Amino acid sequence: MTPVIRSHARAWVLVLSLLSVPTFAQGIPHLPSAEECWSQVPDEDHDGVSDTCEVQVAAAFMPTLWIAQGEKGVARRPYFAARPLNSALRTLRVFYLSAYFEDHGIPSLGIFNVFAHDGDSEFQVLDVHYADGRWYLDQAFLSAHLETACDSSGWYGYAQLEYAGEYRGAPRIYVAGNKHGAYNSKSTCDRGCYFTDSCSQGRQEALDPVNRLAARNVGSLGAPLINAVTVNGQTERLLDDVEFKGWDDQANRSNSTPYRARLARFGF
Repeated sequence: MTPVIRSHARAWVLVLSLLSVPTFAQGIPHLPSAEECWSQVPDEDHDGVSDTCEVQVAAAFMPTLWIAQGEKGVARRPYFAARPLNSALRTLRVFYLSAYFEDHGIPSLGIFNVFAHDGDSEFQVLDVHYADGRWYLDQAFLSAHLETACDSSGWYGYAQLEYAGEYRGAPRIYVAGNKHGAYNSKSTCDRGCYFTDSCSQGRQEALDPVNRLAARNVGSLGAPLINAVTVNGQTERLLDDVEFKGWDDQANRSNSTPYRARLARFGF
């Protein structure tokens, strides 16, 4: 009978060991609670959520980018918008304007780049919720040439995404080389835009590595906080129905789609 007793003992040790393994960290703590976010001031965009909460949540969930090796046009000036998605469920929607300065298009025989243009109005939308002292990512919409002939944009549930830190925290997205379409994985990227998009793990950096979105809340179309932005003598109107030029306007290049319709599409 002794071997049986030892076998049972080993089984109990295994069970107790498994139970003692800490649960994998989920969500982001140390952010304003739902009570601190809803119906608090200041609330300059009049959406029922405090401005302080919006910028802290947006900064905490700001995507980390896998920048492709050899990327030529990674320069950008990101902005964001945030609004309550469902106040009863304590959910927020955050819209990140990537605002790349230019799109280098598809290389063609090493001579010129097809479809290159000034400005690139790619974006990401994240839905997050608050529960039990933490904020959690629920789903993300990653734009990849939205409403063009090779539209590869789509929604991804939290389980379909990668993370640089906490699970269901800030997602890690793959950025197509020179064209900036955003994807949940390298394999998805490499199939994007009829297999002309390509991603590689060149380097990682936050969408807004320096400013971290401070003073970058555009508000909404109905209550704009930031619209006209002038950089190096060039002005972009982020909320107007005008092409996005990436603070440049070369005569021999086209420009990018306005952000206004994108914001309206997601309820801003």
